[in-house]
Amino acid sequence: MNILVIGAGVAGLFFASFMDKHDVRLIEKNEFAGRKLLATGNGRCNFTNLNFSAKNFKANNKYFIQYPIEYFTNKDLIKYLNEIGIATTNLASGRCYPKTMSSKTVRDALFLQAKENADFIFNEEVIRIDFKNKKVETKSNTYIYDKLVIATGGITLKNSGSDGKIFDLIKNDIPLTKMTYAITNYETEQKLSKKAKGTKVTAKASLIVDGNFIKSSIDDVIFQDYGLTGTAILDISNDLSESLTKKRSSYIYIDFFPEFSKKDFEKYLESLLTRFAKRSIKDILIGVINEKLLEDILKISHIKPDKRGFEINDKDFKNLVNSLKSLSFKISKIHDKENAQVTLGGVDSNFINPATMESTKVKDVFFIGECQDVAGDCGGYNISWAASSAKVASDYLRSLDV
Repeated sequence: MNILVIGAGVAGLFFASFMDKHDVRLIEKNEFAGRKLLATGNGRCNFTNLNFSAKNFKANNKYFIQYPIEYFTNKDLIKYLNEIGIATTNLASGRCYPKTMSSKTVRDALFLQAKENADFIFNEEVIRIDFKNKKVETKSNTYIYDKLVIATGGITLKNSGSDGKIFDLIKNDIPLTKMTYAITNYETEQKLSKKAKGTKVTAKASLIVDGNFIKSSIDDVIFQDYGLTGTAILDISNDLSESLTKKRSSYIYIDFFPEFSKKDFEKYLESLLTRFAKRSIKDILIGVINEKLLEDILKISHIKPDKRGFEINDKDFKNLVNSLKSLSFKISKIHDKENAQVTLGGVDSNFINPATMESTKVKDVFFIGECQDVAGDCGGYNISWAASSAKVASDYLRSLDV
């Protein structure tokens, strides 16, 4: 059985590494494998998460996720990486990394394993796929296949090779969903001062869409001149990008003191105002909020910086509490598409068999990894999905070749 794989990214590498010396050829447009993988997790390769469920994923078919992640779990992935020589570790957050904290470790070990089972052909860009006659054409060659595995990724990090061109080649035969960018940063309608640019705080970011709470995360929030970024923003990014695509009203609320209930925070603030009644509000808050944000917080609260503690009236107090417990930003659009980490949308999961990864529209064609309309949360879920979907497909194809 002649198996042809398009794409030597993380899904393609996992697939080839699982195939155990079958007749596999893998064609890749870049000059080496795993280019996008090298950038994963800021170069550290957050490959899975100990906190793992189908709720961490989005897909057009919400039932599509469960079988693959149960068939090859996060624990199975950790065990497999250990077996091919990668020592692993995890953080208190549940995020799992190679012990070296280097994406290159994972890329190199996967490639070494994969090339024992597959022939890699680099610098081959696919320009046409003939599903009827089972042919794939590149700029210089034509490849015949019995089974075709497409592992080309989505539309993010185009410089890595995931430029989305494959979707133009298959769109007449394969159902696709609308694609956009996620795990990225966002522009807001309200802009803070230049002084606030780059300020990082630990806070709770809550996503509100059409007035309804969707999701929240407590982690780093970074204020930029264009809007918001940081780990907490990335954690809610998939839902936010989806809401923007659907043109829904999308707000992020920042709670600088998530450890306090609103009532307890009011008591805390009252105690400061009483204790330092003769000081200016700016001086009272100097140990409470980052000074680079203080000017903006007071401006948003309509309080003059030199106003004394004993001069703060009920309206001032209410405004200040709201600014520190629920500072709102209306999200206008995605800011950075070029460096977005994951694609929302892709090959419609309603037309992929979750037990084999084979297309239900075109026989003998399989889709794995990010080219599917599956998007995992920030935190290692997308590499884990690449591995799970690759394992499902590889085991099915191995079962045919007996």
